[in-house]
Amino acid sequence: MFTLFFLACATEAPTDVDPDDALLPLDNPRLLRRLSLDLRGTLPTTAELDAVEGGDEAALAAARDTLLEDPAFEERMVRLLAERWYTRVDEYLIKNAEYKDVGRPEQEYAWERSVGEEPLRLMAHIAANDLPWTDIVTADYTMADELMAQVWPVAYPDDASGWQVSTYTDGRPAAGVLATNGLWWRYYTTVSNYNRGRAAAISRLLLCEDYLARPVSLSGQVALVDSDGIGAALKSNPYCLGCHGSLDPLASSLFGFWVANEYNIHEMDHYHGEREQLGTQLIGHAPAYYGTPISGLGQLGQTIARDPRFTRCAATTFASLLWGREPADDDYARVEALRQDFVAGDGSIKPLLRAVTDTPVYREGALSEAATEAQIADENTTRLVNATQLETVLKDIAGFTWSYNGYEQLDNDTWGYRIQGGGVDGSNVTSPLRTPSLSWLLTTSRSAEGSAAIMAATLDNPEADPRIFQFVSSEDVPGDDAFTQELDALHWRLYAVRADDTWRAQITDLWTTTNDASGPTEAWTVVLTAMMEDPLFLTY
Repeated sequence: MFTLFFLACATEAPTDVDPDDALLPLDNPRLLRRLSLDLRGTLPTTAELDAVEGGDEAALAAARDTLLEDPAFEERMVRLLAERWYTRVDEYLIKNAEYKDVGRPEQEYAWERSVGEEPLRLMAHIAANDLPWTDIVTADYTMADELMAQVWPVAYPDDASGWQVSTYTDGRPAAGVLATNGLWWRYYTTVSNYNRGRAAAISRLLLCEDYLARPVSLSGQVALVDSDGIGAALKSNPYCLGCHGSLDPLASSLFGFWVANEYNIHEMDHYHGEREQLGTQLIGHAPAYYGTPISGLGQLGQTIARDPRFTRCAATTFASLLWGREPADDDYARVEALRQDFVAGDGSIKPLLRAVTDTPVYREGALSEAATEAQIADENTTRLVNATQLETVLKDIAGFTWSYNGYEQLDNDTWGYRIQGGGVDGSNVTSPLRTPSLSWLLTTSRSAEGSAAIMAATLDNPEADPRIFQFVSSEDVPGDDAFTQELDALHWRLYAVRADDTWRAQITDLWTTTNDASGPTEAWTVVLTAMMEDPLFLTY
C-alpha cells in the first residue's frame, strides 16, 4: 500500500499567466518514459535511458524516431485509438456462438477483439506505414485475421496468420473504416433509426462535431411517442432540422449497411448494395454531405477527406490522446498550429505525433507556482498508467499475462478489470482514469504481485528469460556489488530516475527482513511488488 501525493498550489495564483510559462517540463529520462508508454506501450530500456540522460535534445529526438519505427508502435496505435473510437467493447449484437466455425466458448474473447479492432487495425496500419491519413476513409482494403476470414466475406492471404491486409468480396465501396463491419457492429442501427446514430458517430469521430452535444429544446414539441408526428417534425420543425437537416442526408449514404434484422448474421456481416438508395424513400433525404449531394458511401469517404474539419479533427484527436485531456478553448491556437503543420506535411500521422509530443503541454511534468487555479485544475501533468497500458508493460518486462477463461484480465470487463484499472470499455467508460481510485489501486497491486512472482522465479534459472534481472542470483546479498547494481538497474528501468542512498537503504532493509523470514526468492518477490506499486512506476 502506498500514498499518492498531489501537487499543491500557491495561495495567490496570478490570473494572466501564459500557459506555457506555468508548465515545468519533465527531464529527458522521464520524458522518454512518457514517450515510450504512449507510442510503444512499454518502458524504455536502460540503454535507451542512458542515451538521453545528458539532456541532449538531438538524442531525445532520435529516441522518439526509434519509438515511431518500433514494431510495437502499430499495436500501441490500436490501443490508443480505442480510447476515442470505442470499438473494443465486450459484447456485440451477434455472438461468436452463432458462427459454427468460430463458435467455441474459448474463442469468444478473441472474436470480440477481432471484431472491435478491425477499424483500429486499419488506422494503425496506415499510421505505421506512413500512408496518408485520408486513407482511413478512402482505402479499398481492410485488416483481417483468421477468425474474420473464416466467417466474413473477406479475401485473406493464403497461408497467412494474424492481422493482414485483406479485401471484402461483397461489393462494398472503397471507404476505409467506413466500410468495415467492425465499425458498424459497434455503432449499429435499429430498423427505425435509419443509420442516424451512425451518421452522428461519423461526425464525432472524423469531424469532431458531436450532434449529441448540441443544445436542444423539446418544450412544446411533438410527443416522442407519436412516430408519425416525429417523422413530420424531423422534416419541418426548425428545432429538429437544426440537427437532422444535415444528419439525415448523411445517414442516407449508409443504407448499404442498413439491415432488416440487426440480430441476423447474414444481414449483419454482408454489405447490401441493393439497399443504397433506400434512404431517399425511408428517411426522405437523398445522400448528401452538409448540403453537397453525394452518390453514396464511396463518395462519402472522399468528401470527408477533403473537408478541412477532417484534418483539424485528426490534430484534435491525437492532441487529446497524448495530452491526456481534451483541448480547452485556450488551446485553440495550439491545435490550429498542429493542424497547419499536418496539412503542410505529407499527410501521414507520424509528423503529427512528433508535433504533438513537442508541445509544452505534452512535455509538462508539473505546474510552477505561477500557475493559475484553472490551470492547476485542468492540466493533467501526471498521467496514471491504466489497465491496458499495464498489460503491455508487464508482459514486456516480466512476461506476465493475467488471464482467466481465455480472457485477458486487464483488457476486458466480462471477467476482468479493465474499467477498475482505469481503462476505457467504449460503452460505459469513455475516457481513461485521471485520478487514483480504490479499484485502480487494487488492480495495479494485484498485477504487481503476479509480475513480481514471475520475475523472482527466474533466480538461478539459466533457461529463463530474465527480462529485468541482469546480474542477481540467490547468492547475491546486500553489500555485494552485484546486488547494488541490480537494485540500481531496477530503479532506473522502472522509474527512469536514478536511485539514491536513502531508497537503497529502505529497499535493502525490506529485502533483508523478508529474506531472513522466507528466503531470497520471496525477498525479491516482495521488493519487486513494492517497486511496481510505487507512484513513480504507476504514473508518467
